[in-house]
Amino acid sequence: MMKRRILMLLIGLVVVSAANAQYLNDSERVFTQGKWYGGLSVSGFDLNYHKAAKWSIDLDAKGGYFVADDWLVLGNLGYQNQTYGSSTFSIGAGVRYYIEQNGLYGGLGASFVHAGGIDDFKPELNVGYAYFLTRNITIEPEVYFQMSTEDDAYNGFGFRLGFGIYF
Repeated sequence: MMKRRILMLLIGLVVVSAANAQYLNDSERVFTQGKWYGGLSVSGFDLNYHKAAKWSIDLDAKGGYFVADDWLVLGNLGYQNQTYGSSTFSIGAGVRYYIEQNGLYGGLGASFVHAGGIDDFKPELNVGYAYFLTRNITIEPEVYFQMSTEDDAYNGFGFRLGFGIYF
């Protein structure tokens, strides 16, 4: 029950933060075609849920390229350590669409996950917010839902906190 309250509080913070629009004029546009993206994110710490594990920590490294204004194509590598079950490694790809006026984004992706002899394909939906600390560096809170194609016990949702660099 406490997990759900914390998750709902964090989702509320993302929504409230997104209400503070970061209006950029055309000369300061960040999400434009031809730019690159690099990012690191962490999730877990009891801020995510799936039936197969009580506690986990997830680390993800992402890189991408804006193929068109506001459209980012991503690749990612991930590692998850959990209390029950074996550690997992993942590789995946996805796409994000940014709303230029406020930094909100929605994403779709999929990962191939390997965990102790079990291979799984996991589609994912996510919604996040790119909050600019400087002109090119962001903090990116994100909520996500992953679906397992192997076992429903590995379906899950959670909260990620990441840092991004746009160059």
